[in-house]
Amino acid sequence: MSVFKKKNNAGPDLGVLLSEFNRSLMLIVDKSLLINNFVSKVKQISRVDSVYVFLLDEQTGKYKLQNPKDKEPYVLDGKGKLINWLSVNETELQLSRHTDIVEYFSKEEQDMLKQLDTGLIYPLKVMNHISGTIFLGNKKDKTPFSAQEINLLSLLFDQAAFAIEHASLYEMQTDRIKKMYRTDRLAILGELAAGAAHEIRNPLTSIRSTIQYLSKDFANDPVKSEMITELIKEVERINKIVQGLLSFARPSELNTVEINIEQLINQILVLINTTLKKQQIEIQFEYFTEETVIFGDAEQLKQVFLNIILNAIDAMSNNEPERPRILIISIEKGIAIDAQNRYLLVSFEDTGAGIEDKNLDNIFNPFFTTKEEGTGLGLAISYGAINRHGGDIEAKSMPGRGTLFTIKLPQRV
Repeated sequence: MSVFKKKNNAGPDLGVLLSEFNRSLMLIVDKSLLINNFVSKVKQISRVDSVYVFLLDEQTGKYKLQNPKDKEPYVLDGKGKLINWLSVNETELQLSRHTDIVEYFSKEEQDMLKQLDTGLIYPLKVMNHISGTIFLGNKKDKTPFSAQEINLLSLLFDQAAFAIEHASLYEMQTDRIKKMYRTDRLAILGELAAGAAHEIRNPLTSIRSTIQYLSKDFANDPVKSEMITELIKEVERINKIVQGLLSFARPSELNTVEINIEQLINQILVLINTTLKKQQIEIQFEYFTEETVIFGDAEQLKQVFLNIILNAIDAMSNNEPERPRILIISIEKGIAIDAQNRYLLVSFEDTGAGIEDKNLDNIFNPFFTTKEEGTGLGLAISYGAINRHGGDIEAKSMPGRGTLFTIKLPQRV
């Protein structure tokens, strides 16, 4: 029985679907849209319920599931047995006909294949390297895939591999351009902020001194005394903003020492333990490496991590009672920079409200905030601190589901 639906009154025209499939590969440049379109078309063309796409994450060397939906964020180890088999053999693997090969895979890989109800694995190969893999579900009639079916699927998957690769390169180039613009914009804003802070701070000092001097005359007048107290609070608030401007515009030099990132994060969690309990936040750790020592400025990195964690707590504060409040903190090895250095990846993922797409590109801009009491300087200062360490920070978010911040920091091998 053919896996592909033939033209009849009950199903779509195969020729039309293939034509739409090829056209979508040429026209769609957004990677997420392309993958969703690809998965949808393959489901329409074939008699399977599930199609899962794994792509290589250049930062970690792992293959991550791109269309998880309600599934766990499955990850394949780039050095694992499954990827190694695909790299060596460069061909599809039909599980029902090669149980001996499946048994060769690790237990974690075998469990993943079962959980995803996988019937066929196909490598996505571009320029002689495995850029990803596709897990195709079992056929609805439970029969094996025929040679003819696999040949047609191969044509579709090979075309998709190049289209997805092009979309990934486009995404990377777009990110680079955005970061270049952001760096230039932050430099200009830094100069403006430094001048503005200087001009504000001098008269602010005089205003505060004058208010404190005049307060003595109203010590016996409760109403006026309360007004003086409120004025001083407002002056303090303005002074805090000015101090933030100076921290953003004229950051202190790095005091580089040996830092254990895991210990530093644990210190922060102890510091805010009361807040975590009050907000009923559950902390989950996913440490994939024991080598968590880097060279950097402990105070500046502590401030960066603390700022991101507090933002996560704030984002989850309005969760409905049935919605979990979980902050996942992970540390893992990143890609090599050179023979002596690689990146260490530190991630913070919350289950909060998420960030709207229209705001995501602006979160590292100074003065941008969606909080009523926020100054919009926390993430801008954090961005500068990570850059001074030779690293990078990026955010991904799904409104209504949560936000993921990933920080890359250089680490000596």
